[in-house]
Amino acid sequence: MNLPVLHLDTLWHATDYSAEAERLFREKQQTFINSHEHWLIDGNYSGSLDERLPYVDKIIWLKMSRFKAIFRVMKRSWAFHKNRQSRPEMPSEFTEKLDSAYLDFLKFVWDFPKKSNKRLAAQLDQFQTWDKVVVLKNQREIEKYLTNEAKNL
Repeated sequence: MNLPVLHLDTLWHATDYSAEAERLFREKQQTFINSHEHWLIDGNYSGSLDERLPYVDKIIWLKMSRFKAIFRVMKRSWAFHKNRQSRPEMPSEFTEKLDSAYLDFLKFVWDFPKKSNKRLAAQLDQFQTWDKVVVLKNQREIEKYLTNEAKNL
């Protein structure tokens, strides 16, 4: 889409995950938003969504099946394990291994529809942004959407 992109994983996984890191994480998002007229931010991080929602033109909500989400996470992890360049957006110090933290992340992904969709919907309600939400449920919808958006640029 030829827009400046901020990958939230890049910001967050370059930190020590402390309270100070969270403050800086929010601050850097705001700096990015203020530095660009149009932008794209990749990632959910609902804990800092309130930093972004007041400024959005559009929200792309990928509502993949749990199985597809888990499969993609594991596929992405395997590719990253074999070749770090498969995720150039990740900070050099980021590592990923099959440990309890990784299993916790898989559980988070699996539980997301049940546990987080309501919270995310409440945040969208709070900022009255439902009219800006585009829900995409599968790869075909994603490709169709991107094709149509490219035509509108």
